[in-house]
Amino acid sequence: MNTRGLAFDEAPPLMLVLRSFLLAPWFLAASGVVLMAAGPTAWVDRYTPGLLAATHLVTIGFLTLTATTAVFQLVPVVAGIGLPYATALIPVVRWGFALGAALLAAAFLDNRPLFFALAAIPLALAAAVFTVSAASALWRLPKQKTMTPMIHAILMLGVALVFGLIMAGERAAGAPVSAALLDTHPLWALAGGAFVLWAAVAAQVLPMFQGVRPWPARVSLMLGPFVLGLLLAILVADVWAGGVWGAALRIALAVVVATAAAHAAHRLHTRTRRRADAMTFFWYMGLAGLTGAAVAGGLMAAHIVTGPRGPLVFGFLAIAGAAVSLIDGMLYKIVPFLVWLNLQRQPGAAHVLMSSAIGERATRRHAVVHAAALGLGLAAIGRPRAFGEAAGVAWTADGVMLGANLVVALVFYRRLSRAATGVLPHATL
Repeated sequence: MNTRGLAFDEAPPLMLVLRSFLLAPWFLAASGVVLMAAGPTAWVDRYTPGLLAATHLVTIGFLTLTATTAVFQLVPVVAGIGLPYATALIPVVRWGFALGAALLAAAFLDNRPLFFALAAIPLALAAAVFTVSAASALWRLPKQKTMTPMIHAILMLGVALVFGLIMAGERAAGAPVSAALLDTHPLWALAGGAFVLWAAVAAQVLPMFQGVRPWPARVSLMLGPFVLGLLLAILVADVWAGGVWGAALRIALAVVVATAAAHAAHRLHTRTRRRADAMTFFWYMGLAGLTGAAVAGGLMAAHIVTGPRGPLVFGFLAIAGAAVSLIDGMLYKIVPFLVWLNLQRQPGAAHVLMSSAIGERATRRHAVVHAAALGLGLAAIGRPRAFGEAAGVAWTADGVMLGANLVVALVFYRRLSRAATGVLPHATL
């Protein structure tokens, strides 16, 4: 494991981070429950109440919550400087996104303007606290080139959250949602925030845990501004230049995403650590989903694929296939590593393997269930009546298995920590 140059002493307290990681999977499970309750009608169109509610439970409650927590954990370790007021800020971000995701899902299901207004309050607070605190910490470190891609990712994620809040405000006011934001919001959230943030985190995590050769510095530094430039150009083209330039720029963006996925897959395949583990399986699924989303997005931009199913396939591959799979893989390394690292720092603690925190069999079983959930989700898009409810069941099981496995890691830590010190660490959610 390559940990040279990392300042783990600057990381926030373990339980502060674990509480967010432990909470997030249950939003994934809740999205499956919503899909089960909605039945086949949820998969008919991207704007059905059930699918919108489930999507935002995943994107805000699971993806955004884990991604922002990872930033709070990673920035101090890589940059070597602690984030000020982390003990106060991380809970605000955690519960802001958690409460906002729950209220927003309820708003989509019930379609009451009041719920959209209520959801906007904690989401705006969490987004503002995270963006300002993370960006201010990163901007104070001009010499840390490894952090530059994360600055662009946070910027684009912040823009996407602003677009989402604007749409929530429109719904709260009973006004029609701006048609332009319906496509712009997910584009900035997925291609901007999620994709670039993934690349920034992967550049740190994969060499550390998988023995992957480090990303070329030029690639890491260019990716963020290049994607940001493309998104800004798409925004300008949609307003002033007509559909041809917008389509061409979207195709270019799809090529960039597919190329980055292929590059990561090649480095993962040629890694020095040849033994495959759960993280490897999840990452291969995630990179396949990322490539599939890029292909689907390019085909839609070129008007080769039309109709309501194209956006459904694109969104499912981008969110469930790529983002969820990649974050699952990272959680199965980051959480056991944090548990192991904190145990090693306790006097009298037993020396254990990092893999002991979560059993390899449990993670492999989850990888199989996750693959089945991906297959059933794609099948539900094609044949909602036949596979819609089964897909909901699979996604519920997917979230429950991830949540249960992370709880196992917490129990493992508490048991060994108590055996070493005689004191039970505070671990309530």
